[in-house]
Amino acid sequence: MGRTARGEPSYALGMIWRIEHRPRFKRLASYLASKAPPGKLPGRQHIDPLEIPDLLPHLMLIDVVPQQSGPARYRIRLVGTEVVAIQGADGTGRYVEEILTAEQGCAEIIRGYDEIVRTHQPEHRSGVVATCGREHVTYERIAFPLAEDGDHVNMLILIFTRIPK
Repeated sequence: MGRTARGEPSYALGMIWRIEHRPRFKRLASYLASKAPPGKLPGRQHIDPLEIPDLLPHLMLIDVVPQQSGPARYRIRLVGTEVVAIQGADGTGRYVEEILTAEQGCAEIIRGYDEIVRTHQPEHRSGVVATCGREHVTYERIAFPLAEDGDHVNMLILIFTRIPK
């Protein structure tokens, strides 16, 4: 993630608008920026859940799991209660491709995660979760990179919000 002259994270203009447009996204972006070592990405070790209790239900943590050969896999470490309500299930401990189908955009989502790992830039996504037996849920989310060593992304933190109909 680049930095401005004032040391703040630099994002593409479209991402700035998406972050500024949703107070919850802005709060997480600001929190992560305040925790990041100078010129580095923040890591999971910099995040104190007691400092962001209002965000916890809306968060998901995903581990980046390197493979001996081939691309990394993405394992869900934590799913907040509001994210479970949006998605209709708790995928904690499972890999993304074990949960999502091709129709749900699994390959596209994984490509997005790969891009975050490669570029160190957050990614925005919006969509509709269609689950049999319940009302469809429209959502937006932003995924931010985390790096234990400040340089190599080893985790993603995602924040979700429901979009009212």
